[in-house]
Amino acid sequence: METSTVVSPEDLLRRTAVYLTPADQNRVEIAFSLAETAHNGRVRLDNSPYIQHPLAVADQLAQCYAPADVLAAALLHDVLKQKYAAGVTLADIEAALGETVARLVDTVASLGRYGAVYPTGTDETPSAKMDALAARMPWAALILQREPLSVVIKLADKLHNFQSLHVLSAERQILFANGVRGVFVPFAERLGLRQAKQALEDAAFQILQPEEYRAMEKRYPLTARQEADAPLIRQVEERLAAAAVSARVFSHSRSFYALYQIETETKNRQIPLHTADPLIIVPQNEADCYRALGVVHSLWPPQLGKMWDYIAAPKPNAYRALHSRVRLPDDAWLQLVIRDEEMQVVANHGITAVWRDIPVTVSPTFHDWQEPPEGEIGVLTPDGDFKMLPEGATPIDFAYAIHSGLGHQCTGAMVNGRQVSLDTPLQTGDVVRILTGRASVGPSPDWLASVKTARARQAIRRWLKLQKPGDAAEKGWSLLDQRLRLAGMILASPEILQKLDETARRMGYDSRNDLFVAIGLRRRAATEVVRALQEGGTAVSTRPALQATVLSLDNANIPQQLAACCRPQPPDPIVGYQTARGVVTIHRADCATARRLRPVFQADWSHIQTDPQFEIHIQAIDRRGLVQDIAAIIAEANINMTSFHADQMPDGSAQMVIGLSDMPPWQRDRLLNRLRRVPEVRQAERRSLTNATPFSEQSVMARHFENPYSLRPVTGESFYGRRQELRALIDNLRDVRPGEAVLLWGPRRIGKTSLLREFQQRVMNSGDYLLAFVDMQRLSGRSTTMFLRDIIKALAAAVDDERTRPPSISRMKRDPLGYFRGFLENTPALQERIIVIILDEFQLLSSLQEDNVTLADINRYLRSLIQHRGGLSIIFSGGGVLDHLLQQPEASFMLEVARHQKVDCLDAAAARDLIVRPAPRIQYDDAVVDRLLALTAGHPYYLQWICGELILQADRTQRPTIRPEHLDDLLALWMPFQGEQFFNHLWGTSTGFTLRQQEMGKLALAAVAGSVGEGRWFDLAELADLTAPHLDETQLWHVCQDLVKMDTLTKSEDRYCIRMPLFQLWMQANYTVERVIKEMRG
Repeated sequence: METSTVVSPEDLLRRTAVYLTPADQNRVEIAFSLAETAHNGRVRLDNSPYIQHPLAVADQLAQCYAPADVLAAALLHDVLKQKYAAGVTLADIEAALGETVARLVDTVASLGRYGAVYPTGTDETPSAKMDALAARMPWAALILQREPLSVVIKLADKLHNFQSLHVLSAERQILFANGVRGVFVPFAERLGLRQAKQALEDAAFQILQPEEYRAMEKRYPLTARQEADAPLIRQVEERLAAAAVSARVFSHSRSFYALYQIETETKNRQIPLHTADPLIIVPQNEADCYRALGVVHSLWPPQLGKMWDYIAAPKPNAYRALHSRVRLPDDAWLQLVIRDEEMQVVANHGITAVWRDIPVTVSPTFHDWQEPPEGEIGVLTPDGDFKMLPEGATPIDFAYAIHSGLGHQCTGAMVNGRQVSLDTPLQTGDVVRILTGRASVGPSPDWLASVKTARARQAIRRWLKLQKPGDAAEKGWSLLDQRLRLAGMILASPEILQKLDETARRMGYDSRNDLFVAIGLRRRAATEVVRALQEGGTAVSTRPALQATVLSLDNANIPQQLAACCRPQPPDPIVGYQTARGVVTIHRADCATARRLRPVFQADWSHIQTDPQFEIHIQAIDRRGLVQDIAAIIAEANINMTSFHADQMPDGSAQMVIGLSDMPPWQRDRLLNRLRRVPEVRQAERRSLTNATPFSEQSVMARHFENPYSLRPVTGESFYGRRQELRALIDNLRDVRPGEAVLLWGPRRIGKTSLLREFQQRVMNSGDYLLAFVDMQRLSGRSTTMFLRDIIKALAAAVDDERTRPPSISRMKRDPLGYFRGFLENTPALQERIIVIILDEFQLLSSLQEDNVTLADINRYLRSLIQHRGGLSIIFSGGGVLDHLLQQPEASFMLEVARHQKVDCLDAAAARDLIVRPAPRIQYDDAVVDRLLALTAGHPYYLQWICGELILQADRTQRPTIRPEHLDDLLALWMPFQGEQFFNHLWGTSTGFTLRQQEMGKLALAAVAGSVGEGRWFDLAELADLTAPHLDETQLWHVCQDLVKMDTLTKSEDRYCIRMPLFQLWMQANYTVERVIKEMRG
């Protein structure tokens, strides 16, 4: 960005006419008109018309081909400053130019609050400063995520401000320059704006360290450096030409501040002029970059350990290049930088490179700002910690969210640097600082009216009740008096007070003062008490739904209430205490209040009826971490979960079925309430097991250990067949060429993970390989840093050496890719064996949250490794349709040249072994075995599913043989009532198909199952008759092709057949064409 002294509106429009459309030109003119109105009559400190400043800022951006919205925001960036503008508001801007421009202007204004953060002369690198800045000033990170272009505008603003800085006092110049160096130079570095960064740091250097600046200017004059570089440039050009590598060669002038930093690092040793600046080589494409590197290394030898491949592993600001340090004949060290034309533009212009038609995929990116779920906000502490609060939460809620002690001492709050009242609703992105006073001040009863969180409410009530019950009673009196006066009653009247005594006792309070305290603490609504008084004293009963058995004959039949201090719930150990008003209060045995009461007596919970076995069905909008959140709630509840199944739907929704047993109704209802409060959960309801049958008491997922059939991955003696697949996988691994990967794919639940686990056991025993098995289902929703660390942990475990340990997660977060690279390159045991990384369910790579390193960075580095480092292979494993798996963007760079290996159903011999061998205590009739093979087509999951249930029945009835009639009963009485989660992948769920494709597939299968006999073939004409008029023949043809790809249908010439008759039986029992049509219509 080049600055100029005076820019006219005509100059700006002439410059933008080259690339803006007439409509966009008009938007720029509207913005200028608003700016001119706002700054009319205002002057800068150097007495120039103020409007010249926004024009100059916009002109700098126009030189970079900024779009109209950015230019408009630049022209208006100071209109909110009351000292220099008037008459234009954000509402005016939004009305004239739209929300985007208004938001940019508002964010640029917020950036104006940033001042000096770092002391003069700090030697931190810009990237280190950016990390520290984001930690110390949370808004810095938020702005880069939300509005990075606002920072570009502010950088242009700072560049132009330096031109008039001479009119300020020396103290204010230093303050300004410190702010630029400490805040905006790191911003420019993170955005990849190298030219702006160099201009800003040199301008700040000249003000903060004028003597050092003059010394650098004298020692390293630009003309002298260019003359000294010329012979080196000619040598490189000649060598590249001889090698037929077409490239531009030139030197890049370092800033004086950068030269000063180099001198400081080398203890003030002067740099030779011919090596003061790096030599830049710009070939025509990426491949020639590596060729050019080899050519120059043949000219000048490189320094060991001083070669960096930022093409394979770009910097966070998207910078890509090859760096190498080479030794010249005079023993001086020269820095080489090699990058192609596209990389050169990104290196100079960073995030604004897209304005020069550079693809956004190679420009600096930032983690997307994740808006909190609906009904919640996200605010930050001054240290950058993120806190989630309900919408409408106040600084009081924020204080108690951090610590109850901070809440009790809270006297005020600063939000985004401005003091606000404690009842001010917070907004997402606010930075909140709590002001504190003496601990004895404490909360006010009035706070209960404004807080939104249960944590704050409970803490305030607890403190008021213990420390200042008089304040709570006074507040309760006031609230009740207000409500009674509205109803035509006076609280102070003797008649009302007498009635209130009776009402308080009926409501479970010892006195009306206790009732006042409850009202003041917002535990009891004043309106409820008024209603009870108006109805003649009839109050809502507070008899607890839970009852205890009091183990004392004297107190056995006395009314009970649950203590509010400890809120006991089964199965908490409990004791009882009889109050003065003749009510037994049930406390937890470890309750601090109960320990002070005398006498107490033993109690136990009465018999509680439990829900023996049921399911919770959840529907939600899918998001990262959803399954983990729900699983955490289940785990915290400490309940008996018999099964858990989750499906990710193509329309962005998620469906889960959780099997539970032996839960009392109160615990079940509390669990449902917690699940319904999980962000993005739309429905959570209890359902009985489908159409209970003699066999429905047992869930297929609730297997005991004695059942020899397992639906989980197996190895060793439990692994049957797959010998040919194992041999093919080993051969594929042995024969892969550099740059190749292996893709293991097949229908869902076909046994790919078992095959990989068995493969891992066999290959590891060979001693030639080290395998890192990464279960992406376990990592789903976690961070990219954790992903890299999991690979390291798996390799370290395979090495089995105490000296080989993975770095801690806190260290990994500093530079995940750097630590990953260092582990691979510096661990001796890894240099002697072939590394194999297995990514099971690799489609879930997209669910990783990008934290400190992007998936694109990881992909490029892995690609570089398998292409250039011998002894590394990657096996991708995924279930579904091959076409969809190959389109996964997270791994497409290697799947294009991967060796494909399909895992299919077991052959007849292996399938027969899987039926018979695991359960030698049970005899299978031969007809049963043949029938099972035909029903399942040798699918191992469904074989074990059916056999597991047959074994359960056999054990329950103590029969030694399973006969055909037993299988028939199972198919008629048990199998039809199993949930669709066992089969829905067969019409496309969780395989990448759209909801419409799934619906059409389901319709076609329902039609076939209901009208075509088991194992019978059909053609499109027959199917068209069955599905008309809902699907035409073209749609049917595509549907059938998709179902063939999913292995749901088998095709022979122009005829089709359902591959697995078991599925056809289930469809016949559960879906008709009419039912599917009804579902499709919603």
